[in-house]
Amino acid sequence: CRATMTQNDPRWSQIRALFEALIERPAAERESLIVGSGLDATAQDELRSLLQHHDQHATGFLGVPAQPLAAPDDDLPSQAATAGQRLGAWEIVRRVGQGGMGEVFEARRADGSFEGRAAVKLLKRGMDSAAVLQRFAQERQALARLNHPHIARLLDAGASADGLPYFVMEFVQGRPIHLATAGQPLEHRLRLFLQLADAVSYAHRNLLVHRDLKPSNVLVDGEGQVKLLDFGIAKALDPLEGDGGDTTVGGQRPFTPNYASPEQVRGEPASTSTDIYSLGVLLYQMLTGARPTGRQATTPQDAMRAVLEEEPTRPSRLSEAETQDPHWLATRKRLEGDLDHILLMALEKTSARRYATVDALVADVQAFLQGRPVGARAASPLYVLAKFVRRNRWPVLAGLVGGTGLVFGLAATLLQGRAAASLGVLGLAGGLGMALVQGQRAAAARDRAQAHLSEARAIASDVMVRHADAVHHLPGGAALKAEVLNNLIGHLDRLAAQTSNDATSSGDLAMAYARLAHLLSDRLLAAQGHELSAEQHARRSLPLFEAGEPAHAGNPWYYVWWSRAWRTRVAAEQARDDLGAAVQAADQEAAIAQRGLQRHPEQGDLLSELGSAHVVRGHLCSTWSLTHLNQHEAALASFEQARVIYQGMVARGTATAEDLHQLGTIAGASMMVCFDLDRKEDAVRHGEAAMRQRQANVDAHPDHVAYRNGLATEANNFSYVLNALGQFHHALVCAQTADAALLQLEQADPQHAPWREIRLRASLHQARALTGLGRPAEALPLLQVLCDPATQVAAAGGPWRVAWARLELAHALRDLDRHGQALAQVEQALPVLDAAAQANPGDPHLVLQAQRGHRLLAALLSAGADPAAEHPRSPPA
Repeated sequence: CRATMTQNDPRWSQIRALFEALIERPAAERESLIVGSGLDATAQDELRSLLQHHDQHATGFLGVPAQPLAAPDDDLPSQAATAGQRLGAWEIVRRVGQGGMGEVFEARRADGSFEGRAAVKLLKRGMDSAAVLQRFAQERQALARLNHPHIARLLDAGASADGLPYFVMEFVQGRPIHLATAGQPLEHRLRLFLQLADAVSYAHRNLLVHRDLKPSNVLVDGEGQVKLLDFGIAKALDPLEGDGGDTTVGGQRPFTPNYASPEQVRGEPASTSTDIYSLGVLLYQMLTGARPTGRQATTPQDAMRAVLEEEPTRPSRLSEAETQDPHWLATRKRLEGDLDHILLMALEKTSARRYATVDALVADVQAFLQGRPVGARAASPLYVLAKFVRRNRWPVLAGLVGGTGLVFGLAATLLQGRAAASLGVLGLAGGLGMALVQGQRAAAARDRAQAHLSEARAIASDVMVRHADAVHHLPGGAALKAEVLNNLIGHLDRLAAQTSNDATSSGDLAMAYARLAHLLSDRLLAAQGHELSAEQHARRSLPLFEAGEPAHAGNPWYYVWWSRAWRTRVAAEQARDDLGAAVQAADQEAAIAQRGLQRHPEQGDLLSELGSAHVVRGHLCSTWSLTHLNQHEAALASFEQARVIYQGMVARGTATAEDLHQLGTIAGASMMVCFDLDRKEDAVRHGEAAMRQRQANVDAHPDHVAYRNGLATEANNFSYVLNALGQFHHALVCAQTADAALLQLEQADPQHAPWREIRLRASLHQARALTGLGRPAEALPLLQVLCDPATQVAAAGGPWRVAWARLELAHALRDLDRHGQALAQVEQALPVLDAAAQANPGDPHLVLQAQRGHRLLAALLSAGADPAAEHPRSPPA
């Protein structure tokens, strides 16, 4: 069988999925399924070729002995090969090494098809069971298609004349990575590690786990390029693989003890987390010259015990005697802090506490190289500020010369939350005020103290606006800003006590409370249970705003934050289904914005706030996520009012990135309302506008969490609409855009659990699009995960969402002619969908899904589906 397509071909994923589905079907049924698959002629031929090859070797491709060029020497051990010996199309040139699994030889192609060197790994006796041979045959096709510059390609596989399995791989002349990097600068070592991690991540995306990452399997060639060897061999040699998961004793999985994860040592199934642990061991050794555990182990048993029982030594705590680094003292300083945390997170004994993906580990290593905060380390205020200063040392130095140093010093004190040392200026002002009040010149002293307090307030506000706001939309920045705001409120409370709660102090406190309320109502922190405290802070601010207006009327931002405090109230009332109170709060929000515009006509920030008030009113009239007034036309009118405001600012050249973000919000919300009104063309038009705006904002601000989250949200919603309209190709593109955006958010902030939950839910639209395109085999694994209770999607999205996933799974199963299983899924889903639709008769989406379920049930029953007639080896859910 000769492959005519590469793995990079966009058709390959569909071919692979169909191949895996069709190998279980009788040969007589396959052709009609291939013809009806939607593949073009070339892809169909490729699929037929793969199936033909599978059928020819179904009894074990590797069980067919290769014919030797000459009769083997009877005196040789059975697992040895000699120069000139043939192994299939390959001729042995020389022996180059030996390992625990067998021997490695250099070989050349001997059948005249082409010239080239290869490495042949001939496995030793004891690894030639029928199960191993069968698994080699199963894995070969997938492994041979791995195409990555840092993965040594699998060229061939077979069995010797006496039945010993062998692999033929790309020949790599190089040194183990820990030796190749010894003595190199730290940055050079980390960049080589990133090559390795990129290769492992690529394999994980192709559903392959290495299982045996160790220095001898990671070579660095003469050009400084990493090459990863032996992909898939550990799985093929696993005696417990494929036993259904019921084996508890009687087999030992192959691994290298010093580099194995705790779960491998315990005999548990390997996963991507297994490779992440081994990558951590390799990186630890590359950076320190030592292993994290078992440094005194003299036997494999000692090494395995160390993996299970020893806590990895913090890299920077290693003594000079424990390392092989001649410049250890300098290296040790570089490891302190970020790299310590990165390595220890990768080496967590419990897999759930490690990095969730290799990409998340890569993101932290890249962050270290770029001088940015790493996700493995708690984002304390001082830590984030220190990173900022190091990355921007020259601008900061210039700022110090110009007086900005005072602001940075003030910011650092505020960020540390040290009340006793609250800003040299604040402490000086308070202390000076108290001292002078007690002095002989009381009147002059009070005036001077008041001036200092006013200066302190101005500096404190500057810190908030310029520094805390700057980190808001970075990964982890919302939590950091909340801490800063809490500290600021404490400082302002103390200042207010010195001035008897005058209008100025009341207004300062009102804005601080409103800022904190607005922040905590953000969906990123609201997901962590901050909704109640957000409303409490908003309620505290409102009477303070009234009291402070005389002193702050000249500040347009005063009215912005006053309006936003009412917006937080709207969200709280709508969340508790009190629509009457929500409407009153929405009226107040718009009224305060208008009040500010009367004092500051055409002021940009206040215009933006008025636009936001119209958006909030629109969502109150009609939204998908909360209880609403069910006034769709009124919602569109409010969205249009907001759009006119923002488009006017765009025309005048005064629109900010946040204003453009709001235009995306308006377009996305209008899409949903038009869809509810069955105005399909308008819904698609608004959806396309939303996607353009969201993507433009992300392109302009790639590190902005809210903008990327907006892109994910809009892409996800648009995918839903397009699926419902039968535009499955466009729907799939949007679903994949949403998945990519959510994956980047997850990698940038691995500690924020909701990203993964949202990503799981978003995959529902991707699965439906795949099924609609006639690619149900590709949709099946996505839907199986969604229907698995272990994913806890039910807790994140509600039982009706899992029922919806079961409905999509039933459609995919029906399209794969697994009617009995499809019927079982529909029968589980329908009661939940019916109950949800009856409880929410005004929700067209719940009603739509229930109707789809009943149509599918009728179709399956008319086709004579019987759940008891099918007994799949692995139930879909």
